[in-house]
Amino acid sequence: MTRPPPTDVGGLLLRWASELGSGQVTDLKRGIAWLARSENLPISYGAAGRWVRDCQALGHLDVDWPSGRWSAAPGVLTRLPSASGFAALVGSRTTRFEERVKRSECEDIELVRVPSSLPATDVPVPDTWLVQFEDSARLAETAARLGVEYSNCFAIQAAAWLPPLKPGSLAAGPASGTAVERYDLELEPSVFVPTQRWEEDGLYRFRRADHRVVCQILHEGTWKSVSLERGVYLELDRLGVEPRKNLRWFQEHGKGRERFGRLIVDWGKPLPDLQRRIAVMCTALPPEFGSKCRTITYRNVPRAVAERIAVSLKQELGDRND
Repeated sequence: MTRPPPTDVGGLLLRWASELGSGQVTDLKRGIAWLARSENLPISYGAAGRWVRDCQALGHLDVDWPSGRWSAAPGVLTRLPSASGFAALVGSRTTRFEERVKRSECEDIELVRVPSSLPATDVPVPDTWLVQFEDSARLAETAARLGVEYSNCFAIQAAAWLPPLKPGSLAAGPASGTAVERYDLELEPSVFVPTQRWEEDGLYRFRRADHRVVCQILHEGTWKSVSLERGVYLELDRLGVEPRKNLRWFQEHGKGRERFGRLIVDWGKPLPDLQRRIAVMCTALPPEFGSKCRTITYRNVPRAVAERIAVSLKQELGDRND
């Protein structure tokens, strides 16, 4: 008896989310965890949440973390930076859309499917879909035929418009009796540690009255909302940690590849959502996580894009010597 083919967990989850359209992040994570258990995947703690963040970075989902809501991102065909004639097809993948893509493959579209390369302890993300082309001038026509929007090169365009680093709106501080943690950048790796007092400026984490765990910045007696990632870089800026080279860029080898390279950050200093999506969309593949050096690596990143990401986080771009 032949064994049935393994379930395409990543593709199935994205199809399910696309058909739903939107919802609560907690419900989405619950569904992800349920399918992972039913498929006997050896996932680790937090894998469902990481899947949501990965799909957000890959352009499949839009997530409003403060409100706890998500939605399927509109379909987009976007050219990758100098990627030898490849454009990424990202966003919502309903059953109807997948059928349309298959029909187009039978006609004149060459589609390359790149499977998930995440560790076994993570929930697989959907295959990356790359449309191969010879003439970039025809990509807009291809996008229209597929029923998606066309973006010439999202990574380069979005990097040019990155907003300056700043905290969010005013927020209420922790209530009396709340367990509060403060982010300690002097520890290696940097982590949140319990604190009994929250009078000093810094990045804090606590559970609100609605049971949601939040990160907030305290600055001169005023609390402001912030994501963990943005909060870390705001702290680095406030403390004036020198040299400001927490992002490093290594040039690629090969003729004509002088302007492209690997963008590397430490586990304890991850990129905020928008910066992460820009870096990921240079390949349309998840970043590589190095357990030995505890780093996150993004490939095929133009130096100009890496510099814009660094400046937006009030950092300088380091190199092999940093």
